[in-house]
Amino acid sequence: MPSHPEDYVEQVLAAVESVPPGRVTTYGAIADAVGRFGPRRVGNVLSQHGGCVPWWRVVRADGRPPPCHDGTAHLAYAEEGTPLRPSGRVDLVGAFWAPDRLTDG
Repeated sequence: MPSHPEDYVEQVLAAVESVPPGRVTTYGAIADAVGRFGPRRVGNVLSQHGGCVPWWRVVRADGRPPPCHDGTAHLAYAEEGTPLRPSGRVDLVGAFWAPDRLTDG
């Protein structure tokens, strides 16, 4: 049995694909848009199925990308012109993008 229902995985991946270049959203914002589960579940979906979507556009609430992809994410941020803070974290004030809600409930 899969660890996540297929429709949930598809909704998470669709939400991530909708984030424009140079912008980011958070795991929590994706969870809110999908309307089920929480940010950790979104991260789990991305870790298992997110290689085909722009995963670097989803960051922690403090602007950090996943630690295992920090270097790769920063290359993508530079290429896309994503605003960063002096600390190297994404500037959420300048880069945050809120995904559309994907459910009615």
